[in-house]
Amino acid sequence: MTVDVLASADADLRFQMEEAGVSADVQKAIYAEGFTSVRVFAGLEESLEGVRAALKSSFKLDSNESPAMRKEIALLLAVWEGARSQLTYQAKNKEEAKQGTQNRLMQSSEYSAMRTRVEQVLNRTLKDREAPSKALVASKLEQLEDGVPKAEDLRDVTSYEDVEGEAYSAIIDPATAMLRIKPGRASTIPPGSPEGLRLRHRRIGLAWDFVKTRHSTRAWVPDNCVDCFRVLSDHVLGSAVAGLRSASGQGPTWSLVLSYEQELRKAAYRYIRDGQCKDLRAALEKACDAPEVLTTHFIVPFTLGKAEDPVDMPDLTKVPWLHHGKGGKGKGGGKAPDWGRQWGKSNKTPDGRALCFKFNKESGGSVAQRAVADPGKRKSVATADEAASGDEEELWNNIFPSRAYSGLEYEEGGDGIRIAGLRGTGPPLYCRMGGARKPFTDGCGLCSPGRWPPSARQDAYENVKLSFHQRLATKLHNFVGAKLNVRDLAFKLAAGVVKEAPFSDEMLEEGRSIIWKELRDAGCQLPVEEKSPGQPFYLAAIEELLRLAGDPDSAAFYTSQDSFAKGVRLGVGVELPRVPAVFTAKERWRTYPDGPDGTVLRDNYVSAKEHAAEVQKQLEIEAELGAMYETDLEAACRELGEVSVASLGAIEKKDGSYRVTHDATHGLSVNSVIKVRDQMRCPGAGDLRRALQTLPTAFFALSGDVARAHRLVKIAKRDWKHLCCRTGTKRDDVIWVNCVGTFGVSSAAYHWCRLMSGLGRSAFFLFGKFGWMQLVYVDDLLWLVGDKGGIEKLITVIFYYSALGLPFAWKKFSGGLVCKWVGFELTLAERALGLTERRAKWIISWVSHTVDAGAVRMADFRAVLGRLSFAFTVLPNFRPLLGPLYAWSAAMGSFHSLPLPKLVVVLLNFLKASLERLGRNAAVADHCDAERELFRTDARAEGDEVWIGGFALDNGTLSECRWFAERISHNTGKWLFLAGESYRAIASLELLATLTAVVLFGVPGGQHLGCACSASTDNRGNAFAVSKLMTTKFPLCAFLLELAMQLQMKSSELQLRWLPRLQNVEADRLTNGDFTGFSDHKRLRFSVDEFSGILLSDMLDLGSDLYGSIREAKTKGKLRIPKTRREDTLKCRDPWM
Repeated sequence: MTVDVLASADADLRFQMEEAGVSADVQKAIYAEGFTSVRVFAGLEESLEGVRAALKSSFKLDSNESPAMRKEIALLLAVWEGARSQLTYQAKNKEEAKQGTQNRLMQSSEYSAMRTRVEQVLNRTLKDREAPSKALVASKLEQLEDGVPKAEDLRDVTSYEDVEGEAYSAIIDPATAMLRIKPGRASTIPPGSPEGLRLRHRRIGLAWDFVKTRHSTRAWVPDNCVDCFRVLSDHVLGSAVAGLRSASGQGPTWSLVLSYEQELRKAAYRYIRDGQCKDLRAALEKACDAPEVLTTHFIVPFTLGKAEDPVDMPDLTKVPWLHHGKGGKGKGGGKAPDWGRQWGKSNKTPDGRALCFKFNKESGGSVAQRAVADPGKRKSVATADEAASGDEEELWNNIFPSRAYSGLEYEEGGDGIRIAGLRGTGPPLYCRMGGARKPFTDGCGLCSPGRWPPSARQDAYENVKLSFHQRLATKLHNFVGAKLNVRDLAFKLAAGVVKEAPFSDEMLEEGRSIIWKELRDAGCQLPVEEKSPGQPFYLAAIEELLRLAGDPDSAAFYTSQDSFAKGVRLGVGVELPRVPAVFTAKERWRTYPDGPDGTVLRDNYVSAKEHAAEVQKQLEIEAELGAMYETDLEAACRELGEVSVASLGAIEKKDGSYRVTHDATHGLSVNSVIKVRDQMRCPGAGDLRRALQTLPTAFFALSGDVARAHRLVKIAKRDWKHLCCRTGTKRDDVIWVNCVGTFGVSSAAYHWCRLMSGLGRSAFFLFGKFGWMQLVYVDDLLWLVGDKGGIEKLITVIFYYSALGLPFAWKKFSGGLVCKWVGFELTLAERALGLTERRAKWIISWVSHTVDAGAVRMADFRAVLGRLSFAFTVLPNFRPLLGPLYAWSAAMGSFHSLPLPKLVVVLLNFLKASLERLGRNAAVADHCDAERELFRTDARAEGDEVWIGGFALDNGTLSECRWFAERISHNTGKWLFLAGESYRAIASLELLATLTAVVLFGVPGGQHLGCACSASTDNRGNAFAVSKLMTTKFPLCAFLLELAMQLQMKSSELQLRWLPRLQNVEADRLTNGDFTGFSDHKRLRFSVDEFSGILLSDMLDLGSDLYGSIREAKTKGKLRIPKTRREDTLKCRDPWM
């Protein structure tokens, strides 16, 4: 009976009774009379005296009976007062919560009691990382009391561990118009792995279990909510959702999985609110089985989503243990497998993941994902959650991090943290290059804030670490503005009329004193005002500037063992560092011939011998700068050990001076033993295009060049013996010893890239969210500004670089509304990107002379193809021109010279005319993450039944959509039967259908568009061909070139998506002659034989002859010819300036 009476009371009242220590018998007496809730018990009487009298008269509890009873009465009075206070406080808190001036609060004692009760039921102690936070429990408590359960964002599903430190915020109370301090909203990172999602579900279930201890009478909250949410976890992470794979092996993105998971919780809570389900378990089960939720929020987005690899899923091909050692090519040498032998064998688990084919070697397994296991825990500014698995980058400095770049915190064999640095909010930018989607590169490393759009970068308001940099930036900005006419200097730099440094020595010293003072005030202990011997940089100051922002590679400048201040190692006899926070891992290395050990004396090349005096003069200038010194061989051996004297070369520059190259490859054991472990990545045309899209308001561009970039890095003295050379102007035993990085040594570029990337990142810390972009291509810098005051801030950045010791080649500055950079030219007024005038004229001139001559030297032709490949990175719609040219060059490469085939002449003349008439620039379309699908097409080839068809997606009603369907015969499509049966040309038919749709339906200009096609052979190759705009196959290359030219006329981009037949039934019906559902007056007609296009007719007429000669040449095989001498190459005879 006692148990039943006690169970009838609300958990809230029982909690207060038991917390106060009221005995079970007294509680029974109270509950038996119907006082079973806090609200009823608090209304027992209006005063303490009245409560005493009521307890005596109604419950026979007289304080005069005994001391024990007096104690019980005292405890009941305390409970009564607490109940009244609780009701008053709850009412006030609810009102403030509704007004937005206060969050629902929970006392620590109340939370502890709930947690204790749950732990008693579970018979174990909850870990802090799984126990829900007080904020989450309070939110659920309010939902339970109001009877309105809500689905929270997974970032709000915080643990007790996440909110160890209390956060507060200020708000204006609308009732009193006064400033009030209230607890802040705690949040954590989104789950980045299946186990992370399971942990969030467990927290939600525990939160419901917590509040259940206070409201045990709410029937819709079951006894074990953790098990309820386990059903949700199993469904979302099972083979039907996260493990779902398309026919191509494509799986859903992790962001789509999380979006669908939240919709499931919303649906479950809606079923409870609407009374459709009796409890939470039934609601979750119904939501998981609901076809409308699955279709609307998962199947449709998954089916219509992008067909490329999701950017936010881990790339298991990068996991080292999944590959063999060394080259990673294994026994097969990287050759394609014989799929005939593999047919019918599974290479994936039932849920679509890679098999644990190395399990027996105990090297890990991709299903278990051992390679991306969480190595440990770290603190975060915004209450970091469990480490999530993924790839490449830091968790946005642990503030709402990106699922795309959460992953390994430490890399095996790496030095330092992989996920570190002051990054931005959200995923970094990405760009497209050669048809592939790749991460945006600004040349300053993975952790560079410049990889995020300006609005997503952090500033002092988001990260207190940047308060120092913001204060320093303000003082430098004001100082430069007071000393110079900033805009006048910027325009002079853009015009290229500044030949000497515009900042006087006095001004630089004053600027440095500002930096030194700020650093000392910040508590820095390094000698920031001292230059390192042999270098122009203030490396200690650079390290402190990076360290104060939390940069992961700051120690490389001064304090580390092989820092830039002490001298970096070449990599001979020592392993070079691995910096995973800044660089991706290098996976391939060039092989060099092994050289002899011991002292080696090499002769110089002819170019250096012929200009020995100029080379000697150049080395003397270097010696004055402290970069090298002259000595005799015997003294060098005594000081340094066995020295290696390399061959020198001399390359004439545009200004008549010579660039001295140091050959550390041939005849020496230097480059052959150096292994750079970090992959350097420089920005290209795709990155520049993305920068323009990210900064659409850009109104000023400026490019600059660093003087002697590779010669600015100090080398450790123990490696100087590998950097010796001689000019030959004196005795043979007189040599020069390099003390700094040297052209020709494979690690020189890496060390410079690491130094410049750190310096570049420090500039981003100064101005936070300011609208500017900076690209660094080795020693060539490009700046874009798009915010008001941008020119002034840009000059401040240049002054900042100069004050820290970066030597600019001032005469090479240029820019304005038109800016040239590494062979590209950007025009801000027209938002266009293209080739420089000089390079475009070179192409036109070479084509003219070659076509007039009627023949070409094949070595030159291959070199020109390389130059055209570079040029077409900024003119991508011209890339299909290269397909036939590459095919002919590869087949005829064994010949010295050949006459030009007719089709090659046509293509070269078309390229020349296009550059002359259409121009050398291409408009940069606005960036759009979501593509707009325009039409769907299909093709069918079965014997003589050859059809193409498609319809435009321009109306929700099929009968109102424009459409076409055409049968192609032997007469109208002779190219169909070049390979025999028509079905062998199905890929060309597919692309012809796409081309027909573009011609008939049209495309809007300046947009990124999408379309879909299917084919009877399930061929997906066209999606890759259109994406890369490249194929060497005929007649496919003809249709691809015509399609690209049609899009070029509209300045549009097209992404071709393959669809299975069952998802493209309407277009499939058209190719079968079934026009049901389509309106006759909406039909458009297309004649293949009458459509000449821009180049299609010539390509189809002349392509057969060209590809016939290519097949004939391939059957004969190639002949080996002597390698072209360097001085005879096009690079030396006619350089592409």
